[in-house]
Amino acid sequence: MNYADYKTLFINGQRLEGSEIITYCQESHHANLKYLGEFVREWLNDETVIELNTSGSTGTPKAIRVRKSQMLQSAAMTATFFGFAAGQTALLCLPISYIAGKMMVVRALYSGLNLYCIEPGSAPLSGLPEGVVIDFAPLTPMQLVGIENTPSVRKILLGGSPVPLAVEEKLQLFGSEVYQGYGMTETLSHVAIRRVNGPGRSDIYTALPGIVLETDDRNCLVIQAPFLSEKVYTNDVAELIGNQRFIWKGRADHVINSGGIKLFPEEIEKKIFPLIIGQYFIAGLPDNRLGEKLVLFVDGEAYGKDETELLSDEISKVVHKYEKPREIIFVRNFITTASGKINRQATIRATGKV
Repeated sequence: MNYADYKTLFINGQRLEGSEIITYCQESHHANLKYLGEFVREWLNDETVIELNTSGSTGTPKAIRVRKSQMLQSAAMTATFFGFAAGQTALLCLPISYIAGKMMVVRALYSGLNLYCIEPGSAPLSGLPEGVVIDFAPLTPMQLVGIENTPSVRKILLGGSPVPLAVEEKLQLFGSEVYQGYGMTETLSHVAIRRVNGPGRSDIYTALPGIVLETDDRNCLVIQAPFLSEKVYTNDVAELIGNQRFIWKGRADHVINSGGIKLFPEEIEKKIFPLIIGQYFIAGLPDNRLGEKLVLFVDGEAYGKDETELLSDEISKVVHKYEKPREIIFVRNFITTASGKINRQATIRATGKV
């Protein structure tokens, strides 16, 4: 695919081509549209590659260079999966500084989608004017917290972080088709998708056509895609089902080895979600006897002794005996990353426990 053939973009109903896109974005008072203009300027230059910054999903964050033709091939796979058609409306409410925002622009260039632009925020769907219908909306799970059923959005693709089970349960009431994508900067956005709600709801991710999956000696996913020049080795532990489907178990760097038993924090977090209001996470702390002990960190003021014991008893009823936290630590205000995810290690360090 020749990127130079894709220079027409529909923004908020206006057809713009080439330098018109840049001018339109520069004249906007919205910061994200200005960033969009800068990205399009880079897209239209004579360079065949674009530099992207990884988030650390596969190791230390770094800058990588990818071909514009690779981004177009990724966009084509998404277009085929979701059945994009020219003239459909897609929501752009993700920062252009991240791969998800950039890829949404490339998808619009490739498929002729009309981008309806809203500044990135915590609840973009609540700001949709009455009567506006969105065919496709890529969002983070955080952007759906507090949002009720939104009939004006037909398909929602979640990415950026795992979907909290409390949010997933609420999404069963949505009329929109909701999906979760699995991917990262290194894979140019999602390479596998699962249905979050409706009759096709599943915990199993299915790779997009052409994607081949395997695992390494850590049981972490290895991804091979026709538009990638080499395999991508991830830090995501997975249970493979054939070479195109998998169940995500958790991050390898989060796995707790407690007395020789491997425990996956993300799986335990799902089990206890109805019992805790607010944010929480499971992590391991050094222990002289076990090597690591399983600890529950809860965001907020400390519970009283009786309330803490009650929580511990309730957790015992929904987890395996090895999965029960040996300690509960309360932290006032979790530390988060620039993209809004809980920074587990920084939060743990702030407690002075390591």
